[in-house]
Amino acid sequence: MLQYKLERMPFLEEQVRKIREGGKLLTMDIERLLLSEDNRFDFVNDVAAEAKEYVENNRDEYGGSKKAILHVLSNRVNDSGFYRPDAYAESDPFKPGPTYLKEEFT
Repeated sequence: MLQYKLERMPFLEEQVRKIREGGKLLTMDIERLLLSEDNRFDFVNDVAAEAKEYVENNRDEYGGSKKAILHVLSNRVNDSGFYRPDAYAESDPFKPGPTYLKEEFT
């Protein structure tokens, strides 16, 4: 009898990419954080103040693709016990990185 082994599950990978790109993961994390707080308004003000401090301390880092508010939220979710990458930034596994060498066929 043959045993099949799948290295990748393209359908599942596509669903995970849709959730991350659509912001559903971020939405669920924000909802979880808001439900865990007693006073939602204080929580929102604390997050905004912390994000403002991040920007004031390092303007160069938070000018482009990295957003301070996402950094604060990912830190809060990590503190609550769920792993999230820093500022929800993930490299696309389908794009080559800086170490990629293109093969030239001659």
